Amino acid sequence: MDVLDHQRQLLDRARQVYRDTPISDETVRAYLATPRHRFVRRYREWTSPYWQDVSESHLDEHLATLYADNAIILFGDDNDHIQSTISQPSFVLRMLDLLQLQPGHTVLEIGAGSGWNAALIGQIVGLTGRVYSLEIVPEMAERASASIAELGITNVHVIAADGSNGYAASAPYDRIVFTAGAHDLARPFYDQIKPGGLLLMVVKSHGDGDTLFLLEHVGDHFESRDAISCGFVSMTGKHQLDHLASAALEPLRERTAMAAGFRLHVYPADRHLATTGDQWIVRRQESQFLWSP
Repeated sequence: MDVLDHQRQLLDRARQVYRDTPISDETVRAYLATPRHRFVRRYREWTSPYWQDVSESHLDEHLATLYADNAIILFGDDNDHIQSTISQPSFVLRMLDLLQLQPGHTVLEIGAGSGWNAALIGQIVGLTGRVYSLEIVPEMAERASASIAELGITNVHVIAADGSNGYAASAPYDRIVFTAGAHDLARPFYDQIKPGGLLLMVVKSHGDGDTLFLLEHVGDHFESRDAISCGFVSMTGKHQLDHLASAALEPLRERTAMAAGFRLHVYPADRHLATTGDQWIVRRQESQFLWSP
């Protein structure tokens, strides 16, 4: 099988997984124009401690792995503290559709990883759009930038930086997407997204499992529009979990809230909120999460 055969086989798999929410034509075109293997130079599988180097001369040996519908480790020797992965491809395509990207959009990504997701977004927003992707691991930022440059992509910019507080230099954004799990939403994100803009955020729980929430910026807060159960590596940097221990309130109820059927509103921490009925609030340092059945 050649690369295109592997690409199409993976696309068929993704279409089966999300047959109830068909992958859009725009996302399919971006996927076929942005080969996943061009963004992986070194990887290891979750079941192995051994790293694999990908070269053009030995590419055939890696294609089956690189085009399987699985996440792959890109940085981190300890499976309990993985810093970077390239996410499960079918889920990546679903995330792209959730963002409802349009030509000309300006997009901020928190967590560049391999650069593949940013490149896919760049294809959809087109040359009149811009993508700014922040990556806290310098080696990963360098690799992602190199991969993007090799493909001649000019509207995607990878920046080696802690994305915990966003990137004010190119704000406001039409879309913001997190590719790592967070326990809090930093205050700057409220100001860096346009009214009505969409923010795709992975909310990590204290138990097992995370939830991907599609949030719309409404007035001074965000409201959930969709949600999917998932699993992502945790954010590192200023707002990583070990800096938030004092804010970990109501863990049992929060685990319950991670079910994708719950509604979520996210407000700045200084906003006065009152609950009604079955609602409850989980307070963090910079945001508070209002959950509703």
